[in-house]
Amino acid sequence: MDFTRCCRAALIAAFAVIAAPVVWAQERPAEFQTYMRPGLTFTPGISMAGEWDSNVAVAAPLGRAAADRLFIFEPFGQLELMSPRTQLVAGYKGFMRRYVEAEALNGYDQRGYLSLRRLATRRLTIFANNEYADVPTTDELELNGLPFARIGSKSNRFAGGVEARLAKYTDLHVRYENTWVKFDRPETFLSDGWINSLRTDLRRRLSERLSVGAEYGVRKADVEEGLRTIWFQDFGGLVSYALGPQTSLVVSGGYSLLNDNRIDGDRRGPYVRGEIAHSLERATIGGSFEKSFVPTFGFGGSSENQELQGYIHMPLNRNRLYIQTSAVWRRSNPLLVEQEVELDTLQTNNTLGYAVARWLRLEAFHLFTRQDSRIAGGEINRQRAGLQLVVSQPMRIR
Repeated sequence: MDFTRCCRAALIAAFAVIAAPVVWAQERPAEFQTYMRPGLTFTPGISMAGEWDSNVAVAAPLGRAAADRLFIFEPFGQLELMSPRTQLVAGYKGFMRRYVEAEALNGYDQRGYLSLRRLATRRLTIFANNEYADVPTTDELELNGLPFARIGSKSNRFAGGVEARLAKYTDLHVRYENTWVKFDRPETFLSDGWINSLRTDLRRRLSERLSVGAEYGVRKADVEEGLRTIWFQDFGGLVSYALGPQTSLVVSGGYSLLNDNRIDGDRRGPYVRGEIAHSLERATIGGSFEKSFVPTFGFGGSSENQELQGYIHMPLNRNRLYIQTSAVWRRSNPLLVEQEVELDTLQTNNTLGYAVARWLRLEAFHLFTRQDSRIAGGEINRQRAGLQLVVSQPMRIR
């Protein structure tokens, strides 16, 4: 065994010993390297970090927010299968955390995910995705209109569908999605439930750069333990245009219809969505905007939503020094007048990393969340920052 392998083994063994009393915060998962190698590859790994949390209670304090430090530890693993017709990626992340002072908040959370794409024929691709999360606070859930609070939850999001080439210049996309959420503590402003949705669009390519089409979407939300059902429908059109060899733009818009037995009459209004992405040699930059009616598991059960997102992604297998950053601003206006609490939400996630070796990375990270319910004392601010060490090594199975 050479010197490098000896050091690697010693470091992993040290992590295993130190990690027993140390914990990892769920909100900061280490990113996997995806090598896209032909065959079957398994990537195990662990990360350990120290973090500062400015608002451990995730609350709008009357005075100074309660801050604390914590130790974090995360074991993870990812399985990849790559073949000419099939791409499969599945992974699991366990999150353990230990606070220095707020020991009652110590715990274990987890996430799992799966992504499958299968080229069934030359004209038909089948895909399926699933994400499961068990998290300690609601600001870690990517759900519209959800008030921030230290309430644990379990959620699962499944999506599947097809992408078909119907004719030389005509494409059909169909996507079904199911979202399920269950909160650990019953609260008056939160509701367990399901959301089922189906979205389809038909596109016609007019040139190498330009495609136009029509889209239709329907969603059914069952909340309050199935006692309340809300229907959403979208009718519209879309335009897809390549601004350049590495830049794509998709814009869609139309008319939305919402039916809720708690609201007198149907709610109607326009919706609009837009997304742009630009690929560089070592990074991808993008952004999106959406305004529409959406189901929620918080106030009112349904809301008019506005959302603006932006991101920079630098693949780990192409960069020794890398930056990963994302930001989202969201405004949710509940449609029930008696429960009218508007939520303005801002979330940012930033990581600066350096690959010391192919199997070892050092990362500094900062997360910021802010939510304002526009009532007295209703503003929640939370910052988390720290340093982490990530060890991972892909192993070729076949």
